[in-house]
Amino acid sequence: MLKKIYAFKSSAEAGLMVSLLKTNKFHPLDVQTAGHLAFAGADMWYYVQIPEEEYAAASQFLQQNGYKEIL
Repeated sequence: MLKKIYAFKSSAEAGLMVSLLKTNKFHPLDVQTAGHLAFAGADMWYYVQIPEEEYAAASQFLQQNGYKEIL
């Protein structure tokens, strides 16, 4: 199961996070660049998702590297 770990306003920023995680041996889902909708309307965020079993280690890695707003 996938878990959201970070949210960005642009697909480019989300893509950079995916690359960072992949480079460090994590397995995030590739960012979907098509328009996306939430139940209540347009969702203006791009979410980086990671397997649930990697969440704790990835969260710690991101916090150690200056990313404080982990979901």
